[in-house]
Amino acid sequence: MNRRAFIKIGTLFFAVGMGCNTKKYEGGKLTNYPITIDSNRSIGHLARKSLLHGISQEIKTDVLIVGAGIAGMAAACSLKGRDNILCDLNPHLGGTSGAITIDNQQFSQGAHYDMSYPGYYGEDGLELLESLNIIVYNNTLDRWDFKDKQHVIKTELEERCYRNGQLYPSVLVDSELKQNFLDLMHPYNGKMVLPTTQINANIKNLDHLTFSVYLNKYLPVTSDFMEAIDYQMMDDYGGKSDQVSALAGIHYYRCRPYYSKLEPEIFSPTEGNYYFIQKMMNHLNSEQVKPNSLVVGLEKLQKGWDVDIWEVTNERKVRYTCKNVIYAGQKHLLKYIHPESYKIFNDVKYAPWIVINIELQGESIDEDFWQNDFLSTNGQFLGFINSRAQTKKGNRVLTAYYCYPDIYHHMVQDLENGANEIVDQTITFINTYFKKDLDPFIKHVYVKLLGHAMPIPVPGYLSKNREVEKDGLSFAGVDTGRLPLMFDALDSGIQAAKRI
Repeated sequence: MNRRAFIKIGTLFFAVGMGCNTKKYEGGKLTNYPITIDSNRSIGHLARKSLLHGISQEIKTDVLIVGAGIAGMAAACSLKGRDNILCDLNPHLGGTSGAITIDNQQFSQGAHYDMSYPGYYGEDGLELLESLNIIVYNNTLDRWDFKDKQHVIKTELEERCYRNGQLYPSVLVDSELKQNFLDLMHPYNGKMVLPTTQINANIKNLDHLTFSVYLNKYLPVTSDFMEAIDYQMMDDYGGKSDQVSALAGIHYYRCRPYYSKLEPEIFSPTEGNYYFIQKMMNHLNSEQVKPNSLVVGLEKLQKGWDVDIWEVTNERKVRYTCKNVIYAGQKHLLKYIHPESYKIFNDVKYAPWIVINIELQGESIDEDFWQNDFLSTNGQFLGFINSRAQTKKGNRVLTAYYCYPDIYHHMVQDLENGANEIVDQTITFINTYFKKDLDPFIKHVYVKLLGHAMPIPVPGYLSKNREVEKDGLSFAGVDTGRLPLMFDALDSGIQAAKRI
């Protein structure tokens, strides 16, 4: 793909409307399937619209939680016996752990898996997961395993990697360099814990240099080896090895026993980490959860807070007067509703993501590998998940992922006019992977835009604590100085609830 085409695709992010638009595109090559786009373009419009309306209703509550992703949900579940309201700007809950319903079945549109938890992980998060009937302790292996074993990916179907026209069993191919690399990581076994707030201070110096600098200091790395490392850093952290800190990089390879006989179970329902959202929803009163609710005002009172919410569905503005606020939503929006707090987060860099669900009909593919990694000259395309490794029910769905540099947030202009281009590109990649034309089997394509999907753990990021509590306002989410991992998101919500 030439540079102009790359830039065009790269600028196609967050300028499309809230909700979904369905259209059959006929630009480029002829397509016979609809493409549905889902994003948040209209947030700014809605905020402006709310300024024209007075307060329709005033409601009092003890705690208002902003953001119904993993962190916000965990906070709500942790506030036992306390009156609280949980609001989210989206019609569907989950944030970057969201899902879409296709043919009466849910499929991930964000984070799509987690792994069994070693015994040295944080007690608070493990206690919540156990109370939700998600995990059970395995005495033999000293770890917490998932109870719903039907969602554990079979080892023989876990992963396959496409690279330079060849298929490999994993991203990091076996070699002497790989073994030397693992030996370099070995001293950190058991030290790279979750939540990341519990990492020992004596290794925090690793947060002040990049992972690439660290590796080049100790290993005679090759370009091919660094390409594989960069892929894995992008896949979990949204940045390459020259962007993320050595602390983050080492944590990736040592937070769980990835390369040992006791490799963790990979837990991946078709709905991905939305599974955890649903489990937490079951422990909440549905009346306390308010989707389609955009925070448009946040004001400190002498005692407590006034939070103005624009209800998208009802087109009215409601004022919540509360003693405490847990802000687990998108921090970049603070610049508009509470600039004083935004100063805490204005240095956080976010990676934008695109998730594309491709629904196939008919038996078009024989292979059933779950995670299909893709290393190519287009470093933004990370590969796809094949639902057939998760379930045999319904039509096969391939869920493709793109991760872009943070500079693309403000370059997005018109995805609707260009969605066919990125969809065509995605299908071309997948056709190349399978050496087969899948176009005749495509029933529907769904494009999900996540403009601030993942905080990038650049040097210094993990050393700065943003989980402050002041005057009853507390912050949660992985962008508070944590790694963008499910367990950290869960713990951040629990700790925010404790702080208030």
